[in-house]
Amino acid sequence: MPDLVLHSRPVETVFDLLGHNENDMTAALGWALSRHAGILQAFLAVVAPGILVPESLVVLLQEHGSDDGGYTDVELSSNEIHVIVEAKRGWNVPSQAQLSRYESRFPASGAALSRFVVLTQNGAEQVVRHRLRVWKPPSPIEIRVIGWSDIARLARSVAGVGSPVDRHLADELATYLHGVADMRDTNSNKVWVVPLALTPWEGWPPDLTPITEVEQHRLYHYPSEGSYPKVVPNYIAFRYRSQLQSIHHVDGYEIVDSPYPHVPGAPKLDWDVPHFLLHLGPPIKPGHTVATGGVFGSARHTADLDLLLTSATVKEAVELTKERAGQG
Repeated sequence: MPDLVLHSRPVETVFDLLGHNENDMTAALGWALSRHAGILQAFLAVVAPGILVPESLVVLLQEHGSDDGGYTDVELSSNEIHVIVEAKRGWNVPSQAQLSRYESRFPASGAALSRFVVLTQNGAEQVVRHRLRVWKPPSPIEIRVIGWSDIARLARSVAGVGSPVDRHLADELATYLHGVADMRDTNSNKVWVVPLALTPWEGWPPDLTPITEVEQHRLYHYPSEGSYPKVVPNYIAFRYRSQLQSIHHVDGYEIVDSPYPHVPGAPKLDWDVPHFLLHLGPPIKPGHTVATGGVFGSARHTADLDLLLTSATVKEAVELTKERAGQG
């Protein structure tokens, strides 16, 4: 079962001085790998189990290969092992052209063991693996997909050993990555308002409908592809029977290939694409009836939390939110 990703306000560390974008996270990782033997060994244990850190290993950042070998984010190179790391803050995958350029670099190194590592958004490993599987023809490179949360955990696992400087560095890296690896704005008061069907999904038990999934199990799932958000919302609201029913804080999420066994009573089936599975907080109920007001069908909207709780209709809350943002 994939780890449940929980979120909290990040604590500032020395790594926060670098910034929070993709290149900043890559620089933090590369610097830690080059300065902390414990983090380097823990990383290799995930990428290539059983391999010890070779004495000749060098850590390179933004290295450019000859003959259009492309720029690599992080590269570990020695006679024994060659690792190229492509770091993503989101969940984009390297293009086929990019992967082909990297392929040419592995034979040139002459290393006995080669690995290509894709670092991705917390919890999105399943999505990236799914996208890599559909590449044709499949790449001959052995690819490992690792979440930034995994890097944070391995840094935390060595934070209790070594010198005081080493312990502090590992703890700072873990704290930094926990704070920036997730793309969600956990301070946002935007609410994603979605409809719930009254009938079960095809192949699901008749008593397990979208409504019972939310109300009884405080869960909600949606596909990771298509017109659905790739950044999990901080709040989500549900409308059915012509009115707003409840608003929930999203306490955490997973990305899974099947509803079974994550949703109680769900059938044993595999989705065509991985799905987000949101873990919901207690329902927040408006103090008055909030009708949909002309919002129909499968349309999904965004509204500010305070406006959704005080407006007469969902449509009014959506329109006032747009006006507040200067989009009206």
